[in-house]
Amino acid sequence: MSSQDLETSARLEAHALLDRLTIDGATFSREDARRLIALIPVTPRRRFSFTGLFQGRGLGFRGRAAGVGDVELDGESKERRVSWNTPMSYRIGGYVVTHTPGQILIDLMWIATREDLSGQSCQLVYDTETGEPRAMEISVQRTLTLLVIRLAYISYVPWKTPEVGRTRDG
Repeated sequence: MSSQDLETSARLEAHALLDRLTIDGATFSREDARRLIALIPVTPRRRFSFTGLFQGRGLGFRGRAAGVGDVELDGESKERRVSWNTPMSYRIGGYVVTHTPGQILIDLMWIATREDLSGQSCQLVYDTETGEPRAMEISVQRTLTLLVIRLAYISYVPWKTPEVGRTRDG
C-alpha cells in the first residue's frame, strides 16, 4: 500500500467522496463517482493475484493440576496473511482503495479483523471508455467447506445505482 502517491488535498477530497458514495441508500451521485474515478490513479489489472489468510491454533497441552484435577490449555491462535501480485492500493481515511480499469474496490480499513466479510467492501463499476459509473456492488461472503478446510470467498452483488438525471453525454 502506498500513501505518499496521493497528495494531501486529493486524499482529503477522495475521503469526502468515499464517505458520500458509501452511505446507505439505493442510489449514489454520478458526479461524486466521476470525480473519484478521475482522482484515484489507475493501476493495471493483474491477470493473476492472490490474497489470503491462513488461521490455525498453536499447540496446547493437557495435564493434571494438584487440587484441581484435569486441565487443558488451548494454544494461542496464529494468523498469516499473504498476498501475491496484487495491484497498488491507497489508504484514505478508514478505507483502502484499489483502482483498476473499470472498477474501484473500496475496503473498510478494518476488514481484516472481521470473521464475516459481508458488507465490509464494495466496488464502483464504470465504463472504461466513457468513465460513466454503472453501479456499486457490495460484498457477500460465502463459505465452502471441504473436509477440514474451510474456504471463504467474496462475491459482489448489486447494491446501488447512479442517481437518475442528466448524464455527461446529455
